[in-house]
Amino acid sequence: MVKNGLQGWRAGAVLANVTANVRTMVVTMVVAIVATIVVAAFLASATPVSARGIDEDGTFVETRTAVDGQRGPPVSVDELAWLAGSWVGEGLGGTAREVYSPPMGGIITGHFVYQRGDAPGFSEILSIAPRGDSLVYRLKHFHPDLTGWEERDEVVEFPLVAREGDAFYFDGLTIRRDGENGMVAAVRIDRGEAGVGEAVFRYRREAPDER
Repeated sequence: MVKNGLQGWRAGAVLANVTANVRTMVVTMVVAIVATIVVAAFLASATPVSARGIDEDGTFVETRTAVDGQRGPPVSVDELAWLAGSWVGEGLGGTAREVYSPPMGGIITGHFVYQRGDAPGFSEILSIAPRGDSLVYRLKHFHPDLTGWEERDEVVEFPLVAREGDAFYFDGLTIRRDGENGMVAAVRIDRGEAGVGEAVFRYRREAPDER
């Protein structure tokens, strides 16, 4: 009887221990599930693009980059119709001009010209076109003699990653309306050993009699 009673006590102790372990496991699982839900809700509410000033040194102020797997926001080319016309301004230590057409055939076309001092600089042919229900900004660079920077069939692309009012954030390139007759354009550029930087151009709309 003593042996059997001892066995019963041991069995009861084991059962109590198992019950306590099960309770601990259940509590741990519940806490983990709640934490997962909270994190998921936070990520869902967070902006899907990198915040301004993402660099540790605060270099990037105007441009943004895409998050892996991110889809561009639904935007029509017509929502950039305000770009139509000629814009002149400064950036990269020189003078720049951007000219855009009104939307035609579902796209906007244009060109960019840059010079520093009296020396001719480079130019770009560009377009803003639909990609799915979003947009992509495309361009090709040219030297003053019209020889291209890129290969013949190569085009530089900047898919749209965010839109806030009249600020359009393409992946590494920004077009932002600044008042009635102002525009800010910014692009991330490779500065070689200095790393990736941000070039910002501040434009004003050019009146016809100024051209």
